[in-house]
Amino acid sequence: MSLDEFLAWEAGETTKHEFVDGHVFAMAGASRAHGTIALNLAALVRPAIRKTGRQAYLADMKIIPPGQRSVRYPDFVLTCDSRDLADEQITRFPKLIVEVLSRSTAAVDRGEKFEEYRRIPTLEEYVIIDSTQVLVEILRRGGDLWTFKGYGPGSTFRLESIPLDIAVNDLYEDIQLGPLEQGVIDTLKPYQT
Repeated sequence: MSLDEFLAWEAGETTKHEFVDGHVFAMAGASRAHGTIALNLAALVRPAIRKTGRQAYLADMKIIPPGQRSVRYPDFVLTCDSRDLADEQITRFPKLIVEVLSRSTAAVDRGEKFEEYRRIPTLEEYVIIDSTQVLVEILRRGGDLWTFKGYGPGSTFRLESIPLDIAVNDLYEDIQLGPLEQGVIDTLKPYQT
């Protein structure tokens, strides 16, 4: 299936699908923690971007990286580019992309998706938020290089693309992690690399 064929096909579907190099993948539902983290992020970001011309979208906005045969649905995307207003369902010029990890998506979000997303010239930050432990990872473009910083419980990080400081604990507000994940949280210390 070509990219154009996929877009035409998916427009008639009742569920979301990602498209990677001619292959179609159904999107699974999210956990409570996943949904709560995304909602907390949106609630924190929205006041900072109100009346700035920036647009933010949760989970239902397609991203098509340039030169790629893929269509992704990030958990959160922010754009400042008026060219993105040309299509109601596709953002091609994002400034910030956030993925909330689950056990089943962690490898793809950290690997394959980052490989695709970093080809987007307008993208400044790629943020990964773990839904199974308190951990936020930020990959930030600096010229031709990407830098990495990680943040644990009690830390505060800055989204330079907005700009906005966010306390990690605020992202995880109302999250109930299981005993295994709670043990991981107890051993984590705030860190930056």
